[in-house]
Amino acid sequence: MACKRCGGLIVKESVYDREGSSQLVLMDRCLQCGNIEDPVSARNRSQSPVPPSQKGKARRIPEHPRTSLEMAEG
Repeated sequence: MACKRCGGLIVKESVYDREGSSQLVLMDRCLQCGNIEDPVSARNRSQSPVPPSQKGKARRIPEHPRTSLEMAEG
């Protein structure tokens, strides 16, 4: 099976639902990028899809008014 994000190899893993829980959940994890697919995340993604305009966008960090060199000089 191939990862939806990067095309890497997907492996099936059993993990405990929550800390201290005895319920096992079967999930798929990509060995290359670490993407995790489980029934809950798949359902949540199908209910609230990311708009195409927001897909794959990185968050911008606001720039400081002074450069790092100016701040180092005091």
